[in-house]
Amino acid sequence: MGVRLGALLIAFCLAAAGPASGHPATELYIPIGKSPGISHVKSRIGRIQSLAATRSGMTIEAQDGPVYVVVDKATKIYVQYADPARANHRGTYADCQEGLMAEAYVADDGTVPWIKVLVP
Repeated sequence: MGVRLGALLIAFCLAAAGPASGHPATELYIPIGKSPGISHVKSRIGRIQSLAATRSGMTIEAQDGPVYVVVDKATKIYVQYADPARANHRGTYADCQEGLMAEAYVADDGTVPWIKVLVP
């Protein structure tokens, strides 16, 4: 009985932790606007209108108007390429340029866990 209960508990923990821990690792490969449960729900998608001189944020011209998003040390920048021959990679704030398409995930607490930037 104890072994069966232990196995059931381990299976439950793996099932509960699996999707949550795996999602951020795959976000680099999910195209802008295609993140399940995030894109068009908790994210803002549009062209980068302006960048803060202090590297603390950017204004994205979203469909429903401009939105300023704060970039902090915890914010991950994902660089995606329109050219499939080029590999997506983790980037930095320096990769964010005015005029590029971007998607910023704005969490419920107002933080920005990641920003994806599409480079032509």
